[in-house]
Amino acid sequence: MIIYTPLPIELILEGSDDFSPEYKEVEKDGYKLLVEPYSFNEGKVVRLISSNPQEYLKPELQPGEIIKLS
Repeated sequence: MIIYTPLPIELILEGSDDFSPEYKEVEKDGYKLLVEPYSFNEGKVVRLISSNPQEYLKPELQPGEIIKLS
């Protein structure tokens, strides 16, 4: 993205570093996941935490998937 403006870059980007999403580490069906809260009882998978390479192939554990939190 290109922004054409006479303003200094410090003014344009001011406050942009204040946003930091809250992540929660949850265990779902025996898998440890890093999840970003999506709604009241749902979360978006950010990362799978596992040493088993086969678990990374499961579509329900892929980043971006919405899962139910209990």
